[in-house]
Amino acid sequence: VQDAVDSKSDILVLIPCNADKGLSTLVNASQFWEKGCKIGKRKSVRFFHIGKGGGGTVEFILGDYRVSFHRNHPGPNFDSKLLEGPTTTLLINIRDPVDRFVSAFNWRSLLHCGHRDKRKKFFIGKTKHVLHPSLQPNEVCFGDQDEEKLLLHDEMKYDPNVLAEALCEDSPGYDSASTKVKLIHHANLALTDWFDFVINPKNQSIITPDGVQTLMAITTEPRVESNSESRLDWHTQQAVLKIYADNGLNNEQIGLILKHKPQLSEDKKSKAEKKTHSSTTSSVTNIVNPIPLRKLGECCLARYFRDDYRLIKTMLPEGEVDTIANVSRLEDVNPLVNSVCNWGSNELRMSCLADLESMLHRRALFLEESRGSCQKVVANLNDS
Repeated sequence: VQDAVDSKSDILVLIPCNADKGLSTLVNASQFWEKGCKIGKRKSVRFFHIGKGGGGTVEFILGDYRVSFHRNHPGPNFDSKLLEGPTTTLLINIRDPVDRFVSAFNWRSLLHCGHRDKRKKFFIGKTKHVLHPSLQPNEVCFGDQDEEKLLLHDEMKYDPNVLAEALCEDSPGYDSASTKVKLIHHANLALTDWFDFVINPKNQSIITPDGVQTLMAITTEPRVESNSESRLDWHTQQAVLKIYADNGLNNEQIGLILKHKPQLSEDKKSKAEKKTHSSTTSSVTNIVNPIPLRKLGECCLARYFRDDYRLIKTMLPEGEVDTIANVSRLEDVNPLVNSVCNWGSNELRMSCLADLESMLHRRALFLEESRGSCQKVVANLNDS
C-alpha cells in the first residue's frame, strides 16, 4: 500500500525536461527517463576531458545521468563562451602527471599496429569512425606509419623509460626528447596547458563576470584507504548532483530522478566499457605487457612536469600543506584555481584534496632538487 502511495505522490512531482532545447515541458520522474530528458543547458556546462586521466568515465557518467554539457577533447578551447558566458561551470579531470604520461605512452603504443598484428587496420581518412581503434582496441589498430608510431614502436621499443630518462635536465638528449613528447597523443599537453586561461596573467583579465564561475576538479589517484575507480565514480556523481541543484532542482526532485533511474542495459554496459577504456594491452597483438617505469624515469618525469606539480600545490589550501613537496606555488593565478575542490560537500572536498596531496607526496622526493640530480637521488635510494 505504501509503495502505491509513494508511486502516486511521485507522479505529482514535476521536473523540467529538455531545458537545453528551450522547452518548458514538465514531466514526472519516470517520464524524465522515458522521454530522454536532460538537465541543464549544454552551453552552460563544459567538460575539459584530459586524455588518460579518467575522462572517459566522467563523460559516461555525466551522459548516463542526463547532464547536458559540451566537451573539449583532446585539447582545451578558451573561447568566448567560456570566458564571457554562457558557460558558467567547467569540469576538468585531474590525474598525477607522471602516471598520465606513462598511461598515454602505453595506450598509444597499443593503438598502433605492431609487426604481424592480427587486428584490423584503421587508416585515417579512409576508414569509418565506427571502427576507430580507441573504441575497439582489441580488434582495430592504426595502420598508418606516422611519426608517433615510428617513435613508440621503432625508436622507443614500447619502453617509456627510454623517453622518460632522456627528459632529465642533464641528459644530452633533453631537447630532442622534449620535442618527441609533443608527438604522443594525450602526453603532448601538460596540466598547465589545460589551465592556461586561469594561470596565465595575460589571459585572466579576459574572463568576465558572466564567464566561468565554478571550476570543478574531478580527481583520480591511487590511495591505500580507498579504490581509485570507485572514488572517481563517486566524485563524478557528486558533480552530477551539484549540476542538478545549480539548475534549480530541489532535493525531492533530485531524489525521484535517482529513484527512477533505469539500470544499465547490456548494450549500454558494453558502450560504457569502451568509453572508459584503459591502457591494458590486447592478447591479439604482439605487444608484451607494459614495461614498468624505473625510478630514474619517474624522477626525470616528475621534474619535467614540475610546473604541473606547482599547479597542483596551488590548488591546495595555502598554509596547510606548504611542507608537501619542495616546489613553489604558482603566483598570480585566478581564484578559481584555489577553489577546485570547494564545489561540493565537505566529504567531497576532503577526498579531492587528499587526492591532490597524494600526487605531491608520491613525487616529493624527486621534486626536491636540493638532493641533486635524478641519478644521484636514485643512487642514494638504491644504497639505503
